[in-house]
Amino acid sequence: MRYARLLSLFFFLLCLPLGNGLAQAQSPNALYTGEVPVSDQSDEQRAVALKSALAQVVVKLTGDRAAASSEAVAKLVESAERYVQQYTYRQSVETVDGQPLLRLSLVASFDRSAIDRVLRDRGLKVWTPAARAPVVAWLAIDDGKGPRLLDNTDPAARAMQQMAEQRGVTLVWPRLDSPDQAQTTAQIVWEGDSMTLAADAVRYQTDTVLIGQLRRVGSDWIARWTLVLGGQAQPVWESRDPDLAAALVAGADGAVDKTRGRGASQAEERRITTARVWVGGLKSAQDYARLFETLSGNELVREYQPEQARGDSVMLKLTLNLALDRWMAYLPPDGALSVVGATASDGAEASLALNP
Repeated sequence: MRYARLLSLFFFLLCLPLGNGLAQAQSPNALYTGEVPVSDQSDEQRAVALKSALAQVVVKLTGDRAAASSEAVAKLVESAERYVQQYTYRQSVETVDGQPLLRLSLVASFDRSAIDRVLRDRGLKVWTPAARAPVVAWLAIDDGKGPRLLDNTDPAARAMQQMAEQRGVTLVWPRLDSPDQAQTTAQIVWEGDSMTLAADAVRYQTDTVLIGQLRRVGSDWIARWTLVLGGQAQPVWESRDPDLAAALVAGADGAVDKTRGRGASQAEERRITTARVWVGGLKSAQDYARLFETLSGNELVREYQPEQARGDSVMLKLTLNLALDRWMAYLPPDGALSVVGATASDGAEASLALNP
């Protein structure tokens, strides 16, 4: 009987519309972009805003709200201007107390490869963009009149979505065509039918579902949350708050905490190593200057020392914050240096070239 009911509900959900189409996680560019309100376009305001924007990026990349305030990344945030690739200003109009108000924001994007290297060097786990599955949010709310579905047209739900986006996660809100569909689906969500709702998530090309049931008890909203990962329901948790938006935000926070460990790359082991490498393609004094500037600006290079020259190549003794093979793996594909060979040759452990 239970199986027959699940099967009928599953086919019912398959008949629901896809809304805006397949779910899309936040793009890599969005993860490396921050937006901060400013009062004007002065140099002083820009310097402060760039730091705040980079702090936003750190939170999104790690999924950790406390990451930006940690001592490990304080130097990175203070040096925000060094890592910014471009910035612009955006104007928008908001309505406050019934009156239109012009808002000005600075939007800044930062160097992806450099930020990734610095965070790993400081022992932080980076949540790779490819591993950030969108989360399908099924929310049922009962304020005393029976359960109904909540979607992103509700201000409290928008606050929940904003919190998820600040931590680098996209919430997907399924859409229903008719009141009858909404009522039937609300009952499915209210019963916490995780099997049926998880099976439906395949339509959005994700395996992650957040199920929330919120009911009004006295002056508080009590929320019961279930996260389904890969078809497996995780332990239930609860949130309670007089404010509906705060109760929903707690659900988003809990979902991110439980999902970010799935795709977070392990923090790189910090191990000071010494290695010798040949670097070729040096045809002028300007090439040598560009090579040394590149090494000086690399957060993973502690020291470098030329030991001998041969033709258009120089042997360098490098002191690194990690193993040589890991350092070479972090060299950006469009950067100044490229790996020619990763095997020992002529007294060096690897060969590199300065790109034209």
